[in-house]
Amino acid sequence: MNISEISQIWLPLIAAALVTASFSLGVSMLTLLSGHLISTEKSSARIHRLSASYIFGFFLAILSSVIGSLFILSNLHFAHSDKFWSILSGVAVGVGLAVMLFYYRWNKNGTQLWLPRKTAEFLYARTKATRNDFEAFLLGVGAVVAELIFIAVPIVIAANLALGLNREEQIAAIAIYVLISLAPLIILFISNHRGKQISAFIKWREKNKKFLQIVAGVLLMILGFYLFIYKSM
Repeated sequence: MNISEISQIWLPLIAAALVTASFSLGVSMLTLLSGHLISTEKSSARIHRLSASYIFGFFLAILSSVIGSLFILSNLHFAHSDKFWSILSGVAVGVGLAVMLFYYRWNKNGTQLWLPRKTAEFLYARTKATRNDFEAFLLGVGAVVAELIFIAVPIVIAANLALGLNREEQIAAIAIYVLISLAPLIILFISNHRGKQISAFIKWREKNKKFLQIVAGVLLMILGFYLFIYKSM
């Protein structure tokens, strides 16, 4: 691994994973699931099992998205062309700007995610009603699917970057991307498992929503400009 490979593949890949990890829906749903179960259930083992099922669903959805993108891009002869990278960079900048402007909306009821009201109400109701592992698993998958409009770009970027690696390095790149993307969920799960209160975490997220929104948008825009300079020029 040389400096050029680090700067042109691994650093932007890690940045793409950090963008994915910075989005809030997956963490919000797990927080709601854990908090609701803590308030209504006596068995901590059940709480951990349902949370683990949710994270497993999220994990499989992210992993499948990256591998699927890698497979599709590997069959496109222009995937590594300057023109394709220019388009992908431009889309990344555009989506980053959209994140900064629209990811959260403010109204008289407070701060809410960009999701349409009916979709948000459906996810909220299903999360509150979840009582078995399969439902929790589907919620994890649904959290990824619901935010594909934003996370599809970093996923495609990561997959296209991985095309420039050999098979072993591709496996490592996918593992790094997925683990970083899952990091907030894993941290929340470990905190719950150790019996720590998640109220402080919830309050911190509520207080810093605007900051997290700006970080996600700016990071994606910077990633787009970075790839434009190093990949398409």
